[in-house]
Order: sequence, then C-alpha cells, then structure tokens
Amino acid sequence: MTAELEVKMPKIPLARTEKFRVMAVAGIASVLVISFSFYFADSLQGITLNIGIIFGVLAGVIPLTLLQLKEVQRKESIDRHLPLFLLSLVSSIQSGSNLIQAIQITPERNMGNLGPLLKNLKANISWGMPITEAFANFEKKAGTRMAKRVIILLEIAYKNGGNISENLETIQKYVTELRNLEKERKSALQPYTYTIYIAYVVFISITVILSTQFFTQIDSVKTLLQENEIPATSNVFAALSGVKITELDAILFNMSIIESIFGGLAAGKIGTGSYVSGIKHVIVMIVIAVIAFNVI
Repeated sequence: MTAELEVKMPKIPLARTEKFRVMAVAGIASVLVISFSFYFADSLQGITLNIGIIFGVLAGVIPLTLLQLKEVQRKESIDRHLPLFLLSLVSSIQSGSNLIQAIQITPERNMGNLGPLLKNLKANISWGMPITEAFANFEKKAGTRMAKRVIILLEIAYKNGGNISENLETIQKYVTELRNLEKERKSALQPYTYTIYIAYVVFISITVILSTQFFTQIDSVKTLLQENEIPATSNVFAALSGVKITELDAILFNMSIIESIFGGLAAGKIGTGSYVSGIKHVIVMIVIAVIAFNVI
C-alpha cells in the first residue's frame, strides 16, 4: 500500500532520468563544438581557436549548471518556508490538535517547494506509515540541512511529549533566527562580490590596453625595422624581433579565462555559500573576456 502511494506522489525535481538526459545532451553538444573547433584548427588561430574550445566546454557546463541552480532554488524555497510550516503547527497545537493532526491540517498552498513535500508527508501518515519513517522520508526528499535539523527536533518533541506547543514554538524561533542569520551573512558579504567584479573589470581593462596600445607599438617598431632593413642584432630593439603579437594576445586571453573561473567561483561561494552558484558568474566573466578581446 505504501509502495503504491509513493508511485502516486508528485514528482520531485531533479529525477535521475532527467539528470542523465541533460548530461547526455550537454556532453554531445560539448563534444561536437570542440570537435568542430579542432577540425577547423588550420583556419582558426590563437584566440579564435581558444574561443571555440571554451564555448564547447560551456555547451556542456551550462545545462548542468541550470539544472543545479534549479535544485539550489528548490532547497532555498524549502528552507524559506520551514518557519511558516512550524508556525502553522504551533497554531494548530495551541488550538487543541496533537502533532500528527497538526501536520495533516497544515496548509500546502503558499508553501513554495515545501508544498509537495508536505502533501507527501500527510499521505504517508494517513496510510499508516510510522511517524519516524514519514519524517525520514520527508528529510530525504527535502535534502537540506535546515530540514534535517527541523525533523530531528520534531522527532525529539514527539517522543518526549510534554508541552509540545512550547517545544514547537522554541523550534520555530530557532529556525527563524537561523534564517535571519543567513540573510545577514549574505547581506554582509554581498559587497565582496562586487569587489571581485570590479577587480576583474580592471584586469580586463589593463589587458585590453596592453593588447591594443602597447603591443601594436611593438608591432610597428618591428615593421619599421624590416622596412629600413636594419639588422635586429645591431639595435636596442633586437629583443623585439622574435615577439609574436598573436601569441601575446592568446596568453592574455588565457589569463583572463583563468581569472574568470577562479573569480566567478569565489563570487558564488562568497555570495550564496555555493560554488555551483558561482558558475553563473564564471559564464558572465568569460563572455566579458570574449567581448573585450574580439569586439573592443
């Protein structure tokens, strides 16, 4: 009976089949783009070839990133609505219900991604599943640290008995305080994300100036030496004879990509506490680098 119930439950995001399907499509797209880049390697040079490889990697990373960001948003929605769920339990118990009854009459609407989990929890309880097993199933499907803490505290309150209303009210205040602390942490660290972007823009500006101003002057000097047939070993500009501007541009471009990767991941970790969220910053910075070196 329980097995039949689980089959009818709402589909939880990020099912394994969806992950595998997205991974397969992303992998094929990535391989195709990189293969075309190497196939036309003879006609592509320096930065252009690197761009083809980079976009090939992004073709495989972006779909997986969107999938993981969807999961991060789902967990954030669950944690954000947990205090409201606990507040509803406290109100129901103060009205005379026990814990199980309070869970079953908790509203599912306006609970975000917590709503389907509550529906699943209520269905498991109504079909006779032990409350501890139903809580464990809820915790597994939620997949967040906050949900795990709440379930542990609810199990303790249920097993110990006593004044459940007072215990739940304490749990609700505890979870609310944790959420407030998390918001304060994000607000305090948000300026550091802007600092990373400012530092990256400064870095890109310097590399573009070097590429468009300084390196072009070197190329002009080399051309002047060749036009006047001046031996490279007989002047102070002898060291410039072997300098290839395209290789210097490629080195600076590769440096900007490395800066994009580490700067973006750091911005994500600082801003949201997750490296996965930093991949969107990586993509934005890489696009800025591509525009800077190929348009500006």
